[in-house]
Formats: sequence, C-alpha cells, structure tokens
Amino acid sequence: RYRVTIFGSARTDPDHWVYQAVRDLAAELTRLGCDIVTGGGPGLMQAANEGARVAGTAPDRGSVGIRVELPFEQDVNPFVGQVFEHRTFFSRLHHFVLVSDAFVVVPEGIGTVLEPMMIWQLLQVRKLYDTPLILAGAMWAELVEWARKSMLLPDCPLASPEDFAIPICCQTGPEVLDVLRKHYSQWKSNQEATP
Repeated sequence: RYRVTIFGSARTDPDHWVYQAVRDLAAELTRLGCDIVTGGGPGLMQAANEGARVAGTAPDRGSVGIRVELPFEQDVNPFVGQVFEHRTFFSRLHHFVLVSDAFVVVPEGIGTVLEPMMIWQLLQVRKLYDTPLILAGAMWAELVEWARKSMLLPDCPLASPEDFAIPICCQTGPEVLDVLRKHYSQWKSNQEATP
C-alpha cells in the first residue's frame, strides 16, 4: 500500500486552522488510496490520523502511529489504528524511512526538525530514491532559502545547487495534493506493471 508520512507539531490545538488543514489533507490522501503514517501523538499528528479516520480508512491499518518512548510524552492519539513503539529516535526514524512512499512536513518545532533533515540527507546521498519530500508552509521555504544562501557561498560551497531541488516547497494543501496525486499515480502504474 502507498503510505504517506506526515510529520508535524504535537503542540497545535484542534481549533487552529492548521490542524483543520492537515486533517483535510490527510482525508483527501486517504480517499485517494493512501495510508497515513504519523508519530501517533497529539497536535498535527492527531490531525492527520483523524483525517484518515474521517475519510473511512480501515481501522486496523490505514492510520499508523510510529511512537518513541519518552518520559513526558502523551498517549497515542485516538485515531491511530496501528501502533509501533520505539525506544530511540534513531530506530523510529529508520522505521519511517522503511515504510514510507512520500513525506509531507507540516509546521513543527525543534523536536521534529530532525525528521525532514534526515530524509533530505538520505535523498541527497541516494539512500532513498523517488520519494517526495514535501515541505508545506512558509517556514520551510524560508529554511530552504537560508540553507541555499549559507551553503552555496562561492568561496566555500558546502552543498551542490541540485541539493536544493530535493525538497518540494508547497504553500497550500492543493499544491501538496497535486504533487502526491502524480507520484501516487506513477507508483500505482509501477505496481500494476510488476507481475
């Protein structure tokens, strides 16, 4: 099954417009035929899992939470159908990489900036192939622009210009959906062509 991991903040309240936008995005992806994978916690992770449930995903598989054991972490959100627990961030991130066909990064804080940076690096060094890394919202476009300016200095280049074409910066949910519909369609064609 095609799985989209949505990385997002645990701190966003359900009445915030971003929560609602992430829930709607996940619902549309579920209707398309995608499973939704998150960190399984509250905030925007819950919004994504809720979107999958609202769209009618199978309760036992279409809404996945990949958790990490923390002394202060909240319980699994009520919309997760399948839960995996990890003792370390490293094994948890490896699990995300193994099961995901695409990554969508919505607003998040310091605790989860690790995730998109690791995915970006794996794509840069070709340990991941043909896996969209979609950064949704202005904060991510600003981060990519900062990295471009800081890492492509003429006297000391720290990256290659093509590295900055890896993350796909989108401002709106419809833009994110457009990228994922195309990728999902290609993925589905490849699955059907495989005997």
